[in-house]
Amino acid sequence: MKNKSLSLVLLNTITLVIMLFANYASTSGMYSNKNVADVSHKYDTLFAPAGYAFIIWGVIFLLALSFVIYQWVLLKTNDSQRYVQRIGIWFTVSNIANAGWLYCWLNEQLGLSVICIFILLISLIILTIHLRLELDDVPVRNIFFVWWPVTFYLGWIMVATIACVASWLTSIGWAGIGISQSTWTIISIVIACLLYLIIIVTRNMREAAVVGIWAFIAIAVRQWNNHNGIVWTALLSSLILAIAISAHFYKNRNYSIGLKLKRGEW
Repeated sequence: MKNKSLSLVLLNTITLVIMLFANYASTSGMYSNKNVADVSHKYDTLFAPAGYAFIIWGVIFLLALSFVIYQWVLLKTNDSQRYVQRIGIWFTVSNIANAGWLYCWLNEQLGLSVICIFILLISLIILTIHLRLELDDVPVRNIFFVWWPVTFYLGWIMVATIACVASWLTSIGWAGIGISQSTWTIISIVIACLLYLIIIVTRNMREAAVVGIWAFIAIAVRQWNNHNGIVWTALLSSLILAIAISAHFYKNRNYSIGLKLKRGEW
């Protein structure tokens, strides 16, 4: 069992390095004379957020790195079977899917990029289920290094999946079955908001919804002087999520990180 855990952590580490390098290469021009933003602009949609929103990838990468480092720490404890075995191959799958998405996106194979991002989304959902994220009362260290890396990542990929599908539909010239692009964008924001509300209620995943607020506000910023309907839908959705997050936090305040740390728990 110990050897299996070690093999899984090695695989997670190697594929994480590959994924991080692929992302670096895609932004530095090492791989191609165009980057992710260039392709995004070519197949622009009203659902795309303002450029500053993508700095969240830096947070996601740091959390993913801490996730893998913590797995190495767990190998020396009895928690290795509890967490490493539950992670299984799914973090590796997410890393490969992320790198695959970049390759397809930069080569303007948007249909394949949609497949890759759905694989990434599904792998994160499976990790959420296997690790029982946000369902149990766990030590603060597990919240920081197990819960947050997956939860923040999932929160962003939820909205990124919609954006990727929208770009693909633009690339194939989809006419929207008689519904305007702005209306489809409003519908997409409402659906995303409902999904975030569902995971708050059913999985206690407030952090993922915080990422949703980040994305919605960035969409509103980008469309500020163009589409009032999109702006107000995005802002109202952000407000609804903020209220839901606050209410959920208050209801579960006895399990907050602050109180755990105050009690000397780690």
